[in-house]
Amino acid sequence: MAGTGEYPRVRLACIHGERHREYVVVATTTVRYSLSDIPVSRPATGLVEATVACGSCGSRLPVRVFSPAKRRRWKLAWFGLFLLGALIATPSTLRLIALDALDEPASLPYVLPMLTNVLGLGAAVVGAMFFFTEDGVRLTSPWGDAGHRLRRW
Repeated sequence: MAGTGEYPRVRLACIHGERHREYVVVATTTVRYSLSDIPVSRPATGLVEATVACGSCGSRLPVRVFSPAKRRRWKLAWFGLFLLGALIATPSTLRLIALDALDEPASLPYVLPMLTNVLGLGAAVVGAMFFFTEDGVRLTSPWGDAGHRLRRW
């Protein structure tokens, strides 16, 4: 795992606008935003709640910054979710392959392996995604506050 610095690596993104374009087979969204640093040092233990000001619009947003040990525990939890999902999806995928080799019409034996495959792959994807983006910083609202998000750059 990457080392944890004294200050968070993620930055506060102030969203200025979004533009959606739809083509025949693809849709794209372009987001314009500016980035501000989060000047809150990591505590030695636990977490610290602080209010940071957006460098672009001046809004004040509450954030939570975790200690290096708590950040490491979150990263291990996300990695554990990835492993659990992979361990669930692998045997169910093998079972689906074995059922497909029987050349029988689709019936009830496919339901449980398909369900566990979807849930396992979903858990693996979510665990891997959060494992790589975890930096130990949270906005108090999970959906962002007043057009602000956390971005890793």
